[in-house]
Amino acid sequence: MSKRFDNKRLLLILVILAVILLITFFVKRPVQNGTLKSRLADFDTSSVASIIIHPRTGKGDRFELFKKDGSWFVKQDDIVSRSVKGEVDNMINEVLAISPGSLASVNKSGWKAYNLTDSLATRVEFLDRKGKILSDIMFGRMSYKQTGNSQYSGYGGNNLHVTSYVRLHNDRKVYAVDGFLSFTFNTGFDDWRDKTLIKVDAKDLTKLSFNYPADSSFTLIKDGNSWKTGGINADSAKVAGYLNALAVVNGGQIADNYTNESSPLYRMTIEGDNNLKVNVDCYAGRKPGEFIIHSGQNQDLYFSSEWKNLPERLFRPSSYFLSNRSGTKK
Repeated sequence: MSKRFDNKRLLLILVILAVILLITFFVKRPVQNGTLKSRLADFDTSSVASIIIHPRTGKGDRFELFKKDGSWFVKQDDIVSRSVKGEVDNMINEVLAISPGSLASVNKSGWKAYNLTDSLATRVEFLDRKGKILSDIMFGRMSYKQTGNSQYSGYGGNNLHVTSYVRLHNDRKVYAVDGFLSFTFNTGFDDWRDKTLIKVDAKDLTKLSFNYPADSSFTLIKDGNSWKTGGINADSAKVAGYLNALAVVNGGQIADNYTNESSPLYRMTIEGDNNLKVNVDCYAGRKPGEFIIHSGQNQDLYFSSEWKNLPERLFRPSSYFLSNRSGTKK
């Protein structure tokens, strides 16, 4: 066999191998990094004026987050509330940080498996002041993979790898992204509403007035380093525990469309340094056993609660602050 013939055969083999390699790279391996976006969303945070969230089926109707006078609000139909402080900005930053790790699917047929159809996914649209869509992302399911055999591994552990699946609304491709993205975006309207009932600095408080029915009203006043009620020193541990718990209080279930047509059953007035004065009222609810709580610090919302859940913790009797002191009045 001639040397010339061997060279031709060798060249032919090399060409065939090169063709096979190209086919493998571009057809059989679509998840290579060359096909991925480095960032799923890319826009200026200051350009975002509103965000429309379409919850997945069963999580409620669509709602809108919008910016007004530097603050974020959330709206659904005719209901408008302040949004939880900082949460919208955190969400925007989280979206901009999304970096796809791999392609999970390149065809529309794969959407259902990753909960990325219109009914199974949560869709989030970011718009500018003119209504132009800056980014439009679908968030689907999450998957969990154990990466070790440690007996202590599990949810939140170092040996659990979590993957979220997302796609752009106008793109067929499904991307796999590390992390708990779905926990941020698969939420309903109420989850974005600021449910703050009371937020104060316990060190600033100087006076608490409790306006109760009949003759049970009383006032708790700071006198130097101690607190008194009715001229009697209150139990310092009880007062300190109550004030610390009072520093941050969130409401529970929101009672939309409630109107207070009567005077409150109970009122607490919180006063302190820096011109602090807040009224917290408790009204009779619309059904037996229900009480409605309202605070001057969040005037847009009323909260529904059973007595043992929230009102009982707020509207304490005077005996509560004296109960551990021997020889004092109950």
